[in-house]
Amino acid sequence: MKNTALRNSIALLSILAVFGCDPSSSDPVTIEKATNIILFIGDGMGEEHRKAASWITVGETGFLAMDDMPTIGWAQTRSADNPVTDSAAAATAMSTGVKTNNGVIGLDANLNFVPTILEKAKLQGKKTGLVTTTQITHATPAAFAAHVVNRNMMTDIAEQIIDAQVDVILGGGEDEFLPTTDIGCYPQAGERADGRNLIDEAVAVGYTYVCDSASFSAIDPISTDRLLGLFADEGMSRPFSPSLVEMTYKAIDILSRNPAGFFLLVEGGQIDWASHSNDADNAISDTVELDKAVKAARDYALVNDDTLVIVAADHETGGMSVSLSSSGAPGEDGPFGMPDGKLFYVNWSTSSHTAADVPVTSMGPSSELLTGNYENTQLYDVMRGAFN
Repeated sequence: MKNTALRNSIALLSILAVFGCDPSSSDPVTIEKATNIILFIGDGMGEEHRKAASWITVGETGFLAMDDMPTIGWAQTRSADNPVTDSAAAATAMSTGVKTNNGVIGLDANLNFVPTILEKAKLQGKKTGLVTTTQITHATPAAFAAHVVNRNMMTDIAEQIIDAQVDVILGGGEDEFLPTTDIGCYPQAGERADGRNLIDEAVAVGYTYVCDSASFSAIDPISTDRLLGLFADEGMSRPFSPSLVEMTYKAIDILSRNPAGFFLLVEGGQIDWASHSNDADNAISDTVELDKAVKAARDYALVNDDTLVIVAADHETGGMSVSLSSSGAPGEDGPFGMPDGKLFYVNWSTSSHTAADVPVTSMGPSSELLTGNYENTQLYDVMRGAFN
């Protein structure tokens, strides 16, 4: 209890500092409340990823939807045990406000349970959703609804996501929900050694299940309370079908029917995978895809001003840099064309994650608290404060 109180006090002081307020002052500080929160995480998406996506779509002077927001800040991404984080530790920091070790999901550095913003939203009567282009059991979405010592425990994560009663679950990873004796909509057999068919179990407790774009498109959000959509054995294949923006629209349509509001996580998960491969084509196209989903949320928030929208990243991958002239270095990607005909080039410094701070843009209630430079745990603190 004392540790929790101390951490909350430190978080409050950091929030006051962002406002430039003196904690000893008697002047009240107003924290705006949000009914809904939509959090976007571009896995591996650093500043240069955003720049490349912007240049290829709107040129040097235009703005992506994710950059056309009133608030910008920078998140530090170190984990509890490493200056270079992995997705599990970074997503746990954002989902719980607690730093943990690389590879750990939903637990602190001593492997103690810590509740997530999604779980706390659920306790407030809000609807919840997870959307990704990777496996739904992959590190980033898992960190919002599961608690395991190792991110590779994907069959356990699948069970915990269903047990958490997440209302909208969309992505890949059908294998983790099926027993080894079953083949679902996709060619590979399941991976569950316990013999359980979690898809059947989910349907039995009220989920509608879909596994292809046609059945997904046919879903009526007005009559659907819970939706499970798994569109690949593992990560979804390009071109993503349904697309990330289609999944985002559907999730918002279903979740927004709840008067108490909702929490939705949307991950552009394969930006990271492309960047590990130093594949600029797919890293840029996946960032553009994420931006289309952000635009859908931004348009919703412009009409529903009680919605906080945050666009962040768990870390940067690849050490990407973009320039208007060729470096001539081995492995350089490009040239890529801008709308006005200008060319640019992409270079990479590594095939791994980096320790670079990542940009965070936001709009809506309490978004002012995400200016400046801060630890990634502050995303949780701001979301928690906006909700409660």
